[in-house]
This record gives sequence, C-alpha cells and structure tokens, in this order.
Amino acid sequence: MPEQIQAILNKILEWWRKFTRRQQVLIVSITAVVVVSLIILGVILTRPTMMQLVVCEDGKQAAAVKTLLEDEGIKYETSQDGYTFYIDEKDEWRANVLLGSNEIPTSKYTIDNVIDGSFSTTEADKQKRYKILLEQQFAEDIEQFEMVEKARVTLNIPEDDGTIIARDQPGWSSVILTLSAPISDETVTGIATIMATNLANETTDNITIMDTDGNLLYPTANTGSAGASASANQDARDKARAEIVSRVQTVLDGTNLYDAVSVGVNLSMNFDENSYVDYDYSVDEGRTEGYLDSESGSSSSSIGGNGGVPGTDTNDDDTTYVMEDNNQTQTSTEEFVKDYLPDERITTHKDEIGKQILDDSSISVTCKKFAIYNQDKMEKDGTLTEAGQTFDEFVKANSNPVQMEVTDDIVEIVARTTGFPVANVKVVAYEIPMFQYSEGMPIKPTDIIQIVLALLIFAMLGFVVFRSLKTEEEEPVEQELTIDDLIASTAAEEEEELEDIGYTEKSEARILIEKFVDEKPEAVAQLLRNWLNEDWG
Repeated sequence: MPEQIQAILNKILEWWRKFTRRQQVLIVSITAVVVVSLIILGVILTRPTMMQLVVCEDGKQAAAVKTLLEDEGIKYETSQDGYTFYIDEKDEWRANVLLGSNEIPTSKYTIDNVIDGSFSTTEADKQKRYKILLEQQFAEDIEQFEMVEKARVTLNIPEDDGTIIARDQPGWSSVILTLSAPISDETVTGIATIMATNLANETTDNITIMDTDGNLLYPTANTGSAGASASANQDARDKARAEIVSRVQTVLDGTNLYDAVSVGVNLSMNFDENSYVDYDYSVDEGRTEGYLDSESGSSSSSIGGNGGVPGTDTNDDDTTYVMEDNNQTQTSTEEFVKDYLPDERITTHKDEIGKQILDDSSISVTCKKFAIYNQDKMEKDGTLTEAGQTFDEFVKANSNPVQMEVTDDIVEIVARTTGFPVANVKVVAYEIPMFQYSEGMPIKPTDIIQIVLALLIFAMLGFVVFRSLKTEEEEPVEQELTIDDLIASTAAEEEEELEDIGYTEKSEARILIEKFVDEKPEAVAQLLRNWLNEDWG
C-alpha cells in the first residue's frame, strides 16, 4: 500500500515537472483565486441577513437586552457603542416577543404608524394608534425629569363621535413612575398639570400618578387639604430663609474681614388669608340729619258725622237728587320716605399670604477668621525664641479659638440687609488658629528607592532606543553566475591548455565545457536557471 501511494505521488511529481516554472506559478495562482472565490461566495450565500432590532436608551437597558438574547440563544451583533442590536431576520419574531414581554420596545412608534394603513384600516383603528403615540410621547416627556428613570402612561380618551357631549368630556390618565431618587410633591403636581394640559382637561381631577413601590403620589390625602397647604407653606418659608442667608453671606464676604460665615435665620411668616372692610362716613358741615340712611312711614286722619243706612232707604220716594244735610265724613292718609346719603368711603383690606413678620424674626451670624502660624516663619523671625517656647508648646497654648470684637457697623449691615430690627440681630466672630509645621523633613528611604527605580527605567529605555537606532551590517549578496564569469574562471584554470587554439578552438571549448559540467554540476544548474529566468522574464 505505501508503494502504491509513493507511485501515485511520483506520477504527480512527474506530471508537475513537465511544466515550466512560469506555468507552475500560473497554475497555482489560478487555483488559489478559484478556491478563495468559492469560499467568499459560500460565506456570502450562507451569511444571515441582519436587521436592526432595538436602539437602547442607556447602558442599563443594553445590558438587559444582551442578557435576554443570550439566555434565549438568539445570535446578535452590536454597534460600536454597544447600544444598537442587530439580529438575523428569521429570529425577528422571537426577539420581539422576548423583549416585548420584558417591557422593552423594539421600535419607536411614530406618526407614520398612525396614518399608514391598508384599505381595511378604519378611523377607529387610527384613533387607537394615535392614543398609543400619545402615550409614548407623554412618557418620554415625563422621563426628562432627573429623578424619573422610566414612565409608563395609560390614556383613556373619550371617543370623538361628533357630539358636543363627547367633545366636552375630559380624558383620564394614569402614570406609573420608576424613580431613581425621591420626588417632591411640587414635581408630582407639575407632572399632573402637564398631563391635564396635554389632555386638554381644565383640572387635574382625572390624573392618577403612582410609583413602582405602590405609593400613590397624586392625588394624595394632602392634596387640596390643610396638609398640602402646610407643606407648601414650609417650602415657601425655606426658600425665603435661604434667600436671606445668601444675601447676608454675600454682604459679609464683601467686607473681606472673615474667611467663613455661617448664618442661622428664625423667620416668622404669616400665611393666614384675612380680608376685612372699613366703612368711613362723614356729614357735611351744617347738616343735622345725622347718619340716617333710610326711613319710611305713614299717617292718617278722619272726620265723622251722623248718617243713615247706606243706600237709598232714608231718601223719600220722590227725591231724585242729593240734598245737603250737614252730616259728612272726611278721611286723609299721608305716607313718607326719608333717605339721607352722607359721604361714604369703603376700604377693603386683604392680608398678604406668606408675609414676613420682621419684628418677630431673628438672625444669628457666626464669622470665622483663620490665623495661620508657620513654624519656619516663627523660628526665623524669633517669635518662638522671645516666647521661650517650642512650636509644640506654642500649639498647645494657642489651640483654642479666640473671640473677636464685632463692630456696630457689622450688626447694622446685617440688619439693613435682612430688614430685621437691630435688637434681633446677633453677630459673633472667632479667630481660629491653624498651625503649619516645618517643611524641612528629611528624605525618606522610600523616596530614594523611587528615584533609583525611575533612573533605572530611563536608562533601560535609552539603551533600547540606542540599539534600535544602530544599523546592522548587510550580508553580501551572492552575485549570479553568468556565462562570462564561468568562461573567465575556466579560462584561468586552463590557461595553459587554451594558449594555442587555432583552427580547433570550437572543439577545445566544447571539451572544456563538458569537463566543467562533469566537475561542477551545481554551477551548471545555476547557470541554466539564470538563462531560463532571463528568457521567461
């Protein structure tokens, strides 16, 4: 069996040697090109068609997508920043279901998704799509707040059927927040107001906001109640107090007398909503009617006489006219209304909500000035020598703060800045000692070791650079053996035999060449290779 394999190899070598060197090179090159082309074609045909799956918002979401795809066994590729994921088209439905079940949207909903559709798409379908678009946009707006990591918005928009009732009916909204930091009541109220504005609601009554921990953020038990008012009042008081502190610190820093200023404010504010009306009446000089505003009454009088029975019984049958008999009755009634209009001035007063009561407020200011004592300087100017102390003794004796005198001007500056009475302003100042020990410390052994190591590293780098710049001697290139060199060397060896060639010069040269071939076959082979290269080149 090995003999047969060897025979086959020999036949292949024999067949291969029939070609010239150039032909062999061409055959190998063409074969290599064909093989590489087939490999490239196979890779292209078998390569999966990649499509964009999702563009992550941050590194946390990218890590979640990576974990989900790897656990599901879905192959993927990522962009250079690692935020965009690409998968094979055949795995699209699996990836969409996987990410969708984990609340990771695979694509962003746009207005094109709303208006694009087939002939079977109804107006109701478009309204539903538009609701999804609004939910996504509202969530993105809320996520702009720094403390909101993620927001999920659900809308309940009344169906617009063209009637006035449907048009005036408010929308409903629920918001679930994933918080990365505590959120204030003011911010939650602002979110509710934004949602009401987006829904075109007049109030925030139909807005509900919760966090992922199950806490109801809006509306709360304090919304619109005394608790909410107390919280708002405290916020207003804190802001006013911070403003006063900032003003005082700015003014005292401008004096360049102190290095640090601490301010404490006890601010009294009135949040009572009071209103009252003053009535001021005046009567012109010379009038005696007083402050009569309105009066009405009536009076009556009557005069009576003897009379008969009403009718015509007392009259004679023949009497056809009225006769005076001095028997008569007289009645009179008088009504009166009196309405005086004296000069009147009505003044309505309404107290300012959150008004600062300066007389009941007070402020305390603590000022610090740092006194620096340098050991080298004190030893140089003789301060320690005069005191007869070492620097350690001086530090021990002068470590306590020393209270400084505060002038009336400083107190008045604070009083004018805050508006508080001078009696309610307290300013104290202290000198805080700070000590600097001598810098003339001896060099540590570790410092010496670091310096030595640095010098050794620089020396090694210099040696490597020097060796890399040093040029190496080039080895002499063996010159190709030409026919002239061959004849010259042969002629030198057989100079005595070729002195007299005469008419037999050709036969003698032939004899010398055959002899050279027998004695130096390697040189002859080199010579033939050179001829072939020159001919084929």
